[in-house]
Amino acid sequence: MKITDEIENFIKELLNEDEEYIEIQRNELAEYFKCVPSQINYVISTRFTPAHGYYVESRRGGRRTH
Repeated sequence: MKITDEIENFIKELLNEDEEYIEIQRNELAEYFKCVPSQINYVISTRFTPAHGYYVESRRGGRRTH
């Protein structure tokens, strides 16, 4: 299984535990999977899109962006 598939499955498992939303830390998740943070961004931006039924909100520097 590719690392991107593992990350996607991990995030989906978290979503199954809490049906409303989850909050993840990109750097922490990258450390957990021993990958670069941009891989986390790639998975989120390609597999968790509105077309797939997801809404992603990003917070940078304490600000929320959509």
